[in-house]
Amino acid sequence: MTTTQAPPRPAALWGRVGLLLTGQGVSLIGDQVFFIAAVWAAAQLGGTAAVTWVTLAESVPRALAMIFGGVICDAFGPRAVLLRTTSVRIAVLAVSVVVALSAQSVPLLVVVAALEGAMLGLGSPSFGTLMPRMVPKDRLSTANSVRTMVARFAPILGSPFGAWLVAAGHLGIALAVVCAGCVVSLVCLAPATKAIDAPRTISNVPLWRRSGDGVKLLRADRRLRLLFLSGLCLDFAFAWPMNPGLPEVVIERGWAVSAVGLLIACWAAGALVSAGLGALLGDRVPMSVRLVGSGIGIAVLLLGMVLVSSLPAMAAMAVALGVCSGQNGPAAVTLYQQAAPADRLGVAMSMVSLSGIGCAPLAYAVSGAIASFTTPVVAWICSALLAFGGPVAAARALRLPE
Repeated sequence: MTTTQAPPRPAALWGRVGLLLTGQGVSLIGDQVFFIAAVWAAAQLGGTAAVTWVTLAESVPRALAMIFGGVICDAFGPRAVLLRTTSVRIAVLAVSVVVALSAQSVPLLVVVAALEGAMLGLGSPSFGTLMPRMVPKDRLSTANSVRTMVARFAPILGSPFGAWLVAAGHLGIALAVVCAGCVVSLVCLAPATKAIDAPRTISNVPLWRRSGDGVKLLRADRRLRLLFLSGLCLDFAFAWPMNPGLPEVVIERGWAVSAVGLLIACWAAGALVSAGLGALLGDRVPMSVRLVGSGIGIAVLLLGMVLVSSLPAMAAMAVALGVCSGQNGPAAVTLYQQAAPADRLGVAMSMVSLSGIGCAPLAYAVSGAIASFTTPVVAWICSALLAFGGPVAAARALRLPE
C-alpha cells in the first residue's frame, strides 16, 4: 500500500522558513564580521596592497565558484550543497582561529578569504533555490521580502562588531565569532531543509561542460533574459555610487566622513522598512508597481542624490532610495524564481548572483576610470543613467506570457 505525504501545515511551513532565515541571519552577521575584520586587519598588517589582495581573494573565487554553484545545485540538490559548503567553512575557520591566536599575517587572511569566497560562491545559488521549494507560489513574495529584511539587518550588527573586535586586537576572536555563526547556520539548515528532495534526474554530461548552462538558459528564455538584464542594469548602476563613489563625492564636497555612514544608514533603514511592508502586504501591491515603479524610483533618486547640494536632501533621498530597493529586490527575485524551470533553478539563480556580485568589480573599474578622467559626480551621473534600463527591461518582461 502506498501513502502520500500530506502537505505541511502553514504553521510548520513558516516554522521551517523562520528557522532557515534565523540561521541565515546569524551567518550573514558573521560574514559581515569576517569582511570588516579581514580588511581592517589587512590594512594594519600590510596597508593598501594587503587590502587589495584580501578583497580580490574573496571576490574572484566567489564569482568563479558561482558559475559552477548552480550546476552543482541542480545535480545534487541544494540541501546537499549547503550542508557540505557550510561544513567546509566551519573547518577552515576553526583552523584559522588556531593560527590567528598565535600569529597574524596577510597570507593567512588571503587563504581564508579565498576559501570563504569559494564556499559562499558555491552555496549562494543553492540558497536562492530554497524558497521556491519550501513556500507556495502565492506566498513566495512574502518569504523573499522577509529574507531581504534579514539581509539588510545583518550589516547593521555585523559591521561595527567586526570593526570593534579587530580594533581591539582580536582577529582570532573575530574569526571564532564567524565560525560560531556558521555552526548556528548549519544547525538551523539541517532540519529546515530536511523535506527537500534530491534531484530525480541524473545527467551524464560532466559538470565542467555544464558551466555555461546559465547563459544557455537566458538565451533560450526571453522572459528570464529580460529580467536578468533588468537586474544587471540596476546592480551595475548601484555598485559604484553606493560603495567607492560615495566617499569620493563626500570628500569632494568637504563633508565629514560621518556623512558616508549617515547616508548608508538612511538607505539601509529605508530598505528594511520597505521589505517589512512587502512582507505584510504580500501580493496586494501590483507587480508592475513593485518592479517597474520602484525601478524608475531607483534611477530617479540615484540621479537626484548627486545633483542636490545639501546633506539633509541627500539623506532624505537615500531613505526613499532604500524604500524603492526594498520593493524592487524581492519582487525581481520572486518573478525570476517563478519564471525559471524547476530542474534548472540552480543555474538560473547562479546568474542572478553573478549579476550582483560578478558585475561589481567591472562597475568599479569602469566608473572609477570615468571619475579619474572627469569627476566623481560625472561618474555617478553616468551610473545613474544606466539604471533607467532596469525598469525598461522589467516592463518588457511583464508583457510576455508566463
